[in-house]
Amino acid sequence: MKITANQLAIYAVDELEKGSNTELVAEKLASYLLEERRSRDMPTVMRAINEVLSERGSDQVTITSAHAVSEETKQQLAKLLGAQDPVFSEVIDPSLIGGVKARSGESEIDLSVRGKLNRFKAKIVSEV
Repeated sequence: MKITANQLAIYAVDELEKGSNTELVAEKLASYLLEERRSRDMPTVMRAINEVLSERGSDQVTITSAHAVSEETKQQLAKLLGAQDPVFSEVIDPSLIGGVKARSGESEIDLSVRGKLNRFKAKIVSEV
């Protein structure tokens, strides 16, 4: 019997709430989906995880930066995004020059150097 995306999401959220390592949970999900030849289901599973977190009163906050981010910074970003009882996942992206990006549900904050330069460029172009 095929395990549904919602069942996978419930498993993942249960593990995260128990304090399991986010990377380990993601690795297990990815391994399962690859083994079952269901890698195309990953976006569906991710949406289901966000829904289960929301139902349980938590929000998934993904933070992307060049280096590890402090707990205080994570909490400030979650507050800016309006996330309730946030569950954090961090992505280290060495290609970021500096700054940080944060995403929760449909909300996103781009405080990266590249993002700031792009906004500056767009403003100058629109004024010309």
